[in-house]
Amino acid sequence: MAHGIPSQGKVTITVDEYSSNPTQAFTHYNINQSRFQPPHVHMVDPIPYDTPKPAGHTRFVCISDTHSRTDGIQMPYGDILLHTGDFTELGLPSEVKKFNDWLDLVFHCKHGRNPNA
Repeated sequence: MAHGIPSQGKVTITVDEYSSNPTQAFTHYNINQSRFQPPHVHMVDPIPYDTPKPAGHTRFVCISDTHSRTDGIQMPYGDILLHTGDFTELGLPSEVKKFNDWLDLVFHCKHGRNPNA
């Protein structure tokens, strides 16, 4: 991680002491700062999956790194599904098909049953 420090119209980049050891950086920031969080990012608490959506709002459902483990996920109603990170464990075609089938199931289970749509 680098931090910019303005100095007489120039920016000096200081390199974080843990830059060469990502494992040590993760451990340091995870333990010493509870969770590394850039100052411009504000954490929000998740809402229960079955919370009704207020009228006039767009609900984004964000999930990540499911690694072929989509069984048992309680998906909330939402307008837009955003999946980031890995959705397979090994990248096998069978895992991609399983994920695609799961997306189809999620869409059909939620489509038409959402009282707030």
